[in-house]
Amino acid sequence: MKADRGKQDGLPRVLFIGIDSATWYVMGPLVRAGRLPHFAQLMAEGVAAPLKTFYPTLSPLVWSTISTGKSPEKHGVKSFSALKLPGLRRVLYDYRWEQLSPFSRLLHRALRLSWWKRQLVERGIIKRIPLTSNFRRCKGVWNIASDEGRRAGFIGWWNSWPAEVVDGFWVSQYVELLLSTPPESMDRATYPAEVLDDVVPYLRTDELLTQEEVRRFFNLDGEELESLMTFHHDEFPITSNYTPLQFLKLEYLCHEFRRQVARHLYRTYDPHLLGIFLSVDPAQHFFWHCLEPEYFDQIPDEEIAKYGKTIENWYVYLDEIVGQLVDHCRNGGTVVIVSDHGHGPSGTLPWSGQHDNAPDGILILSGEAIAREAQIKDASVYDITPTILALMGLPIGRDMDGRVLSEALSPAFLRDYPVQYVDTHETRERGNVQSVESSVDDVVMQRLRDLGYVE
Repeated sequence: MKADRGKQDGLPRVLFIGIDSATWYVMGPLVRAGRLPHFAQLMAEGVAAPLKTFYPTLSPLVWSTISTGKSPEKHGVKSFSALKLPGLRRVLYDYRWEQLSPFSRLLHRALRLSWWKRQLVERGIIKRIPLTSNFRRCKGVWNIASDEGRRAGFIGWWNSWPAEVVDGFWVSQYVELLLSTPPESMDRATYPAEVLDDVVPYLRTDELLTQEEVRRFFNLDGEELESLMTFHHDEFPITSNYTPLQFLKLEYLCHEFRRQVARHLYRTYDPHLLGIFLSVDPAQHFFWHCLEPEYFDQIPDEEIAKYGKTIENWYVYLDEIVGQLVDHCRNGGTVVIVSDHGHGPSGTLPWSGQHDNAPDGILILSGEAIAREAQIKDASVYDITPTILALMGLPIGRDMDGRVLSEALSPAFLRDYPVQYVDTHETRERGNVQSVESSVDDVVMQRLRDLGYVE
């Protein structure tokens, strides 16, 4: 339902920004150096803290916990992909090695199960497909908000296809695949369906960048600069990996799309809860060896000169986006910024950045509802949904595994909106381990391979 922005209902609002893989290890020095002014202002007007995550730090698992307040055992999103057997709709989770128990690892080694799985996938006997939103067995914070009579709008969130029905709007991350796939592939990519036509004009499908856009991230000249400026993501189906530069170009175009769509749809729908997904993960996976070459063997000086500032420059770019979102979409509400985990050097190539040891992510809470300079103790990814519900004046489910970060909430806000609880927000059984395939599955899987997340 579209809203009349002239009508102010006085209900609390939340701008929820997820930044995949953001880490204080990089952000802290940049804030102190004055290079992230918008993050710094939000921190000065609220609180900032490390955010504990869990092992293994797999984005589908952690972001689903962030969005539900529940463990993977409860929400049911347990891997990046699934294995589909011929003739069956029900699929098997495609677990990564670090998720296996000691006994399962022995079994895998003894029976060479990983080798057999790879052979069956390569020969097309079984199919590897990306996990989809229907695997989630419990409500996301957007479902709860909608059911409680609040408008919600989410853009580019992890694992957001097929689009979910909300009182508001939903733009799945699959919309951005229009950058490299035919428009007819976008069935069920938005809710309502007509939102797709509304947002497509914001896609830069020509993909021609200016020199200034490229040089804000990479120190390139000549043929390399021209090649990246004019590279087109128009090969379909995908048959080979993108280079790190090409991958980052696609990420940039996706981020440009998200920030413009957020502003447009916010004006149209005036949601009480607006969520937008950003990321620094690819830049850190691909270019950490140029940020801290001392952790690696013999990184060429020429490579460091080209890409040594890429990660830092990406954070500066995200700071710009966050500043614009806050200016246009805050509407007096609370800003909640989180990451699923931190990041650090792996010591090996090609993915020189890693988060295998579950480093802390970031947490920023800012706005009139927040007690400035409050001390947040042991905040975790489980606590985000309960805290957002409290910031919206909505009850928290007792079956959630997280808590409300009440020490960060101002006494005045808690007086007006005391924390309330219900036994559960679940009203029906939801989610299933069944395949919902799309014509862009191969594209999605290729991008997961590019990042080293699947074989």
